Amino acid sequence: MHGLRLHRFLLPLVLAGLEAAAQAEINPTVARAEHLRSQHKPAEAAALLRPYTEQHPGDTSALILLGNTLLDLHQTDEAGQTFAHALATSPNSLPANLAVGELLLSQHRDPEAMDRFETILAQDPHQVAARKGEVCAATELAVTSRRDNHPDLALAALRHACEKLPDAPDLQLDRGLQAFELNQLPEADEALHAAQKLAPANPTIVYALARLESEQQHMPEAERDYKVYLAARPNDATAHYGLGYVYAALLRSEDARREFEASIRLQPQQTESYYQLGQLALDAHHDGEAKPLFERVLARDPNHAGALTGLGELAFRDKDYAAAEQLLSRAEKADPTYTRPHYYRGLSLARLGRKDEAQQELQQSDGRAHAGPPSPTDTPQPPP
Repeated sequence: MHGLRLHRFLLPLVLAGLEAAAQAEINPTVARAEHLRSQHKPAEAAALLRPYTEQHPGDTSALILLGNTLLDLHQTDEAGQTFAHALATSPNSLPANLAVGELLLSQHRDPEAMDRFETILAQDPHQVAARKGEVCAATELAVTSRRDNHPDLALAALRHACEKLPDAPDLQLDRGLQAFELNQLPEADEALHAAQKLAPANPTIVYALARLESEQQHMPEAERDYKVYLAARPNDATAHYGLGYVYAALLRSEDARREFEASIRLQPQQTESYYQLGQLALDAHHDGEAKPLFERVLARDPNHAGALTGLGELAFRDKDYAAAEQLLSRAEKADPTYTRPHYYRGLSLARLGRKDEAQQELQQSDGRAHAGPPSPTDTPQPPP
């Protein structure tokens, strides 16, 4: 009996819903308006829909059609009001949330747009337009935050979007790159590996991983990923530089030289590969080869800390301690975080009899000559 009563109670509701759906589907006014819009006659379509929606304020589909028609007429404010009415009528409606979200996205109101797209994704995580809208809004919000010098807010926006769409490789890639920029290497590692699992053939992700692995001093992994990337994009000068940097760190000087030279052939107007070739020559005590390379770097970038340090070391070897001290002082001012010039400047000051200053300089170094190439924090790699 209880089941029978429930059936009798639900049956009219079901039938009423079916009847309303059928009316919405076959209503001649709405159908005519939709036809007119498809014929690029939005004014005539709107003229039909305005009185209809006033008489049927709960017809969400008609309201959305009217809103889109008003957008065709560039009546954005009225379209927004119509979409808002549709959303108020049916808060969980996928079409209504999508219409409002896309309008908000076009107005660069990204957090509000994301709220609408996420309402859809909570019901259907695979809804294509909502996924695209969420990615676009989160990406734009991150770019705006970076432009406004708020990289932490950019990362927060990308984190939030990745929580909603953990299977979106572009979002995971952007999150990884933003975390890398903020030196949050564990999160960068997690995000970039998540992106790689989702899109293993994406060379941009492989390149980002190679840069991260270089920063982490995971040089064998970085070598592997640079090679994979270069197999797909052999003419990328920055990747050849990156692989050369890895080889230099592994003390494979000839391999490093080959990659730096390849980078220069592909992009002659640069500084870093010339600098690294100069550093290789300096470390090998090929002073005559190193000096013109450092001078070439300084001709393009007079404040290049690495090249100034290289010339300072060459002057120190030549026992021109006054010139060495001046060059190394310039290097320190160009990059206060670079420790190598402090060591050689301390030695130069000691030779010049300036013992107290020498002691201060040597205390700011780690007490050795840094025979290997500077770390990525000392000499930044090129941007992707």
